[in-house]
Parts: sequence; C-alpha cells; structure tokens
Amino acid sequence: MTAIVRVLGEEFRVECSAGDQRRLEDLAAALEARTAGLTGETSDIRKLILTALALMDEAQSTGAALVRARGEIERLNDMIAEANIDAAEGVSLPQDQGRVKALRAGVA
Repeated sequence: MTAIVRVLGEEFRVECSAGDQRRLEDLAAALEARTAGLTGETSDIRKLILTALALMDEAQSTGAALVRARGEIERLNDMIAEANIDAAEGVSLPQDQGRVKALRAGVA
C-alpha cells in the first residue's frame, strides 16, 4: 500500500501497510500544519529542523511525565498492598477516617 503525503507543499509517496496509511497521512498533515506556523523567510529544511526539534522536545517531556506517572502508580500500588496486608492482619482504622485518609496520615 502507498500513502501519498504532503509536507512543505510537496507530495511524497510512502510505502506502508494498509492499516498505517491513514496514520501516515494524519501525521503528515500535522507536520504540514506545524511547519506552516513558522513565519519569516525560513528555508524548508530549516522549518523541518525546527519542527523536528520541537516534536522531540515534546516527546521527551511526555516521556518524563510518563516515568513520573508510573512511579506514582507504583507508590499507590504499594500503599494498597500494605493496606491489604494490614487488613488481613486485623489492624483497625479509626472510625472517623477512610482507608485512604488513614494511609495518608500513616495510621495503617
């Protein structure tokens, strides 16, 4: 299958699987929109380089946020596991606190 994509006003043919054709076309359209946002007398290659750097920066920021989120998920899973162990051992919580509030307070 061949996807025909337009970047910087020029068409390119890209070989791909049938399932990837629409995705490639959408990505090329997004790239075209980003490069169009660069103003001034800028060469096409400069536009692509600046856009690529911006996209790489976003990807790295997103990756870092994902690492932080995974760490938080792991921390919360540990809290749940500890609460389950405490519950199995019969540790009681104060009546005026729910499990999450008690965990935050360090009761469980």
